[in-house]
Parts: sequence; structure tokens; C-alpha cells
Amino acid sequence: MTHPVLTAILVSATAGAQEDPFLWLEEVNGAEAMDWVKAQNATSVEALSSHEAFGETRDRIREILDSDDRIPYVRRRADFLYNFWRDQSNPRGVWRRTTLSSYRTDAPEWEVIIDLDALNAAEDENWVWHGASCLPPDYERCLVSLSRGGADADVVREFDITTKSWVEDGFFLPESKGSASWIDLDTVFVDRDFGEGSMTESGYPRVIKEWKRGTELEAAAVVFEADTQDIGVGAY
Repeated sequence: MTHPVLTAILVSATAGAQEDPFLWLEEVNGAEAMDWVKAQNATSVEALSSHEAFGETRDRIREILDSDDRIPYVRRRADFLYNFWRDQSNPRGVWRRTTLSSYRTDAPEWEVIIDLDALNAAEDENWVWHGASCLPPDYERCLVSLSRGGADADVVREFDITTKSWVEDGFFLPESKGSASWIDLDTVFVDRDFGEGSMTESGYPRVIKEWKRGTELEAAAVVFEADTQDIGVGAY
């Protein structure tokens, strides 16, 4: 027998959901929801930018972000330490690396791997860095994620660090929310928008595929599926 208190709570919750005047916000990419978000953003921008301390605070933050005194945080991959760096001269940033011995000095010598500002100029794009997944143990092949204008969705392109170039006919994923991660040199895990039914209600991938080099993405084998009511999935 159902507990009377629990029954009352369930009935109340159901009734409340039916009467929710903001239920249309559940359509995360719906036109009405997006218009509402833009309006709220405009209100916030106006309130913040009109404050008397806004200009001084903005300039101070910019000075800090452009300062060479910042610690260049690094990630070790094989024999190198990698860092993504943005400053006044590199507003979109450079992905670079150095050695441990050089990093320990007051003025490390950095080798630029990808100059995002130069890439944007060459491709007439507005790429924003979303990171790189590199294949161990050599870490010479990377899946580089680039976002247009800083959106959640990104494009994934295979990059060869030894030649500092994009791999011709390498792994490439068109713009979508999701990720990609190496299994081996010729195989990757992929979670993307694969078409109807492949995304959760939250707007993120729910399907993970194992994709082989030289084959069509559509033919990749499904290795995991989440429910549409889950937030999203990923594989590493």
C-alpha cells in the first residue's frame, strides 16, 4: 500500500509541474528560451557596466591577465611540459612546451606548437582553445578541440606535434558538443551528436562509439548508451 504522505507529495509535484509557467525553458535550444537568456544577459551587462567601479575593475583584471608574472601552469607529457598561454599579444593564445630544466629557470624557453591567433588569421575563423588529448606514451599525436567563439560545441582535428601540422585525412569531427579520446593510434572513443536520438534532454551526447581510422563515423560501433534523461556521457 502506498504511504499517504508519499502519495500527497507525488500528486503535489505532478500538479506543480503541470502549472509551471517556465516549463518552456526546458527546451534548452528553443527560440523562446534563447531569447529569454539574451534578455537576461543584456540586463546583467547593463547593470554591471554602468556601475561606477566597472571601468577600474575591468582594467585591473585585464592588467593581471596580461601580466608576465603569472605562473605558467603546465602538464607533463613524456619529456616536455605543456602550457596554454594568453596575453595581450596573444589574445586567443598559444599552445607551447618547454623542458623541465628550462621551466625551472627564471625565463623558460618556450616552443610554440599551435598559435591560435595565427590559425584564426589563416583560416578566417574565431577559434577558442578547448584543449588537446594526446596519445601516450609518446604524446606526438593529439586530438585538438577548437570552439567557434567559445561555444560549448567544438570541432576536433588530429594534430602531429612532430611536424606541427594537422594530419591530412586524419581524425576529424564536425562541430558538436561532446569529446574524443584515444584508444590507440588508429582507434578513438567518440561521443557527439550522431543525429536524432543521440543527445540527452540536457543537450549533451548520450552515445559513445568506438571509431576506427579510415572508416566512416556513421559505421562506428556503439559501446555505450545512456538514457535521454541523463546529463551526458564521456569515455577516456
